[in-house]
Amino acid sequence: MPDIRQTQSGYRYSLDPFLLSDFVPPGAYSRVADLGTGNGILPRLLAKKIPAAAFMGFDIQHEPLTHAVENCAGLGRALFVRADICEAASLVRPGSFDLAVSNPPYRKAGAGRLNPSSAKAVARHELALTLEQLVSAAFHLLKERGVFCVVHLAERSAELLHLLAQNGFAPQSVRFVYSREGGNAFVVLVSAVKGGKNPVNVLPPMLVYGADGEYSPEMRRIYGAFDA
Repeated sequence: MPDIRQTQSGYRYSLDPFLLSDFVPPGAYSRVADLGTGNGILPRLLAKKIPAAAFMGFDIQHEPLTHAVENCAGLGRALFVRADICEAASLVRPGSFDLAVSNPPYRKAGAGRLNPSSAKAVARHELALTLEQLVSAAFHLLKERGVFCVVHLAERSAELLHLLAQNGFAPQSVRFVYSREGGNAFVVLVSAVKGGKNPVNVLPPMLVYGADGEYSPEMRRIYGAFDA
């Protein structure tokens, strides 16, 4: 596992950034936007997969960004901006990126109990950024035929796909992730192309754990690929 500095009281990453980084399709990406970068885990992981790319991470919270700067200092090609994602459109020229990634807040405002920590609440609930605003920002920042990759709750997959299509994206690949065989999917991975035309490719489901309760071979491969 990579050595990642992160806040003790705020957002702390889980396995989802690893799933998303592995899911990003191969491509000659030169500029990558991370929308809601937190502690910079996605740029740190993707730098191994896309060694020639420059990264720009946006987040509204100050403390996680200080860790993002530290976590990605060794890359020499990552810039972090404290900004509302909705305002990123005014900070960066439209069409500046060929890949955008996001591990956004999963829960709608008012859905479930808010964490008493304001930092965790913003990271988990759509208090500062809705899913629709996220998709709109990604469309603005990406060039034509640019790729947007996102991980979200499986239960919101229909909403996500609808918003992507409504905002000018063509979903390219969809993959549901399950904890174990026989259970319900807990997250969905989606890649979409700005102005794309191709039909969506629904990939085989992924299992995090095997029947023995240990990580599945695929999950071990993913962690191994991004180790260090």
